[in-house]
Amino acid sequence: MANYKGHIAGGVVCGAVYTLVLSQIPVEQFAEAAGIIEDWQALAGLFIISMLFALFPDVDTNSKGQDIFFGLAFVVDILLILNGNIQAAAYLGVVAMLPIISHHRGWTHTKWAMLIVPSLLLIVPYLYDQSLLRIALVWYGAAVAGYFSHLLLDGLIWKRFRIKN
Repeated sequence: MANYKGHIAGGVVCGAVYTLVLSQIPVEQFAEAAGIIEDWQALAGLFIISMLFALFPDVDTNSKGQDIFFGLAFVVDILLILNGNIQAAAYLGVVAMLPIISHHRGWTHTKWAMLIVPSLLLIVPYLYDQSLLRIALVWYGAAVAGYFSHLLLDGLIWKRFRIKN
């Protein structure tokens, strides 16, 4: 089981692989999927999302990973509020609290959670504007890649692949 540094490294690797794959998509197609976001900004955002979701399953314990995750979530929540995105800030707050409603290595360390938890990145934008589904799928993929790295490093995807502290 990796510590927060291992999970950040795993998120970096999976995020890098995911963004590398996306960067190979022709610019016109990626720009269309990303809407008005410039390519480098979208790729940086995907990279950050994958790292945050690499930390997400362990935010239910008092740890450095929890400090990093909630510190970033707090900053993003404040920015959302300042920009008038109150509903998005509320959704972020609810999602950030999800891991603390059960015990460690409970539901957050399951394969189904790896697919379901990031699905909020699909559902919430779709509720407001169905045309956002394509870009939401891109964000969802980054979140799943980061979450996957966490489960992989904890030996929950492939038992032989487990990083020890």
